[in-house]
Amino acid sequence: MAIVAWREQMSLNYLPLDQEHQAFLKVVNYSITAAHAGDFDGMERVFEACYDYVRNHFSHEEDIMERISFPDMKAHMQAHRTFIKNISEFRQKYEKAATPVKKKEAAVKTADFLSLWLIGHILSRDKLLKPYLVRLRNLPPRMNYDSPLGV
Repeated sequence: MAIVAWREQMSLNYLPLDQEHQAFLKVVNYSITAAHAGDFDGMERVFEACYDYVRNHFSHEEDIMERISFPDMKAHMQAHRTFIKNISEFRQKYEKAATPVKKKEAAVKTADFLSLWLIGHILSRDKLLKPYLVRLRNLPPRMNYDSPLGV
């Protein structure tokens, strides 16, 4: 799998979410490099970064969806839950790999999953948010991820 570049069509034109997506893209690209190099310590950092992303970004995004009355919120949240399940399964397979060769194979599969998931999730699920994000202009700022430059 090749390194993934940020593309303009991935932008939601809402700075806080775009910045979080771009930060996770760096994690995804690091996973590709670490997996192919057999950098097992690096892959441990990748898994931890995935869990951090889930805790922080998903909660931000779900809070925003609630605030803007996003009509497809339930399905979007289910997509988040599916990612959590999938990344947990990838980690289990990675940790159970008995040899360095099997561990590297599991790492590469994880990196491939992450890159395909991120692009697919942004371009399919998150892009549906874009027309609704303008509603944030009329709402008071909340938490530290609302920014006057965000919309």
